[in-house]
Amino acid sequence: MLWKSYPDTTHAFVHELNTYGFRDQEWEVEKSANKRVFILGDSFVEGMMSTNDKTIPNGFKNMAEEDDKDIEVFNCGMMGIGLNEYMKFITDAVPIFKPDELILVMYSNDMPFQRVYQPATRMNPIKNNFWKPRLVEIIQRINAEDPLPMRFMKEEVPFYKGVPDPSNPWTFKEAELKPHVRADIAEAMKKGDFNNFRTNWYPNEQSFFSSNIDVYSKFEFIKNYLAEHNCKLSVFYIPSRLQVSDYYYQFEKAYCQLNCPESSSLKGQEYQKHAQILGNVCKTLGVPYRDLTPFVRAKEDNNQHLYWNYDDHMRGDSYLMLGEEIYKTWKQN
Repeated sequence: MLWKSYPDTTHAFVHELNTYGFRDQEWEVEKSANKRVFILGDSFVEGMMSTNDKTIPNGFKNMAEEDDKDIEVFNCGMMGIGLNEYMKFITDAVPIFKPDELILVMYSNDMPFQRVYQPATRMNPIKNNFWKPRLVEIIQRINAEDPLPMRFMKEEVPFYKGVPDPSNPWTFKEAELKPHVRADIAEAMKKGDFNNFRTNWYPNEQSFFSSNIDVYSKFEFIKNYLAEHNCKLSVFYIPSRLQVSDYYYQFEKAYCQLNCPESSSLKGQEYQKHAQILGNVCKTLGVPYRDLTPFVRAKEDNNQHLYWNYDDHMRGDSYLMLGEEIYKTWKQN
């Protein structure tokens, strides 16, 4: 898979995915080390806008290897998802791969609105037999309602398709969207070279960050489910770039020409509610928790910009640094 942000760089980032669709080495059911750690999160864990080697899990793993830890680290990052999908992944994957610890990295937009969700699991480990005739395998898996493993790699395709692909909103709404977006950004969105869903994104974040959320029951479910499988939980929170620095607002304005004021800030306490709520929930449940907002904000205040300008993801070295910081906290706990 390819991820591009040509307003930021002409480099297209290639995501090499394993058999299970994760940006990681192949996952084996049997452990090859004394400890197995899942690092679960969204596109920030997967490592959007970075190379395969510069991700949060790799930063964590590099520090562990320096300490001579006998450890396996799985990159369980999945772009574009949130807490409900994390719960589903946990119920599917934990019974199969049996991690000793799960580090849940919550990005600022992962908190759901008030939608009740209780996942159920039916998955059991099934080993693929390469020598089994493909037709027999397909029939057996369809009858069991199981997924079909791919035997061969497909060619890399861009995540965002260009006009006139129907998945690109500019195919049908160019006249409506064009006044809101700076001309060069509009062209990148139309070509599929930039996230075409970021038009007028700032007002959404402003409203979302100041909203109240209730995630207690979901984190209680996660903690209890992991405990049943002898897996420890720890939680980290990564802020949006707008929560820690006003520097990036000038770039948000490029695709929010009509609906955004000339200046604005989301650094105030009223926009930090979710990290505080999450911290209180983890404290009540006895789950180790760290809000990385102060750490990230200190870097930004020192003019060390960790995020890209137009794309809202972090740069590769920033992911590595966060992975190392998460490891330090995890090691202390």
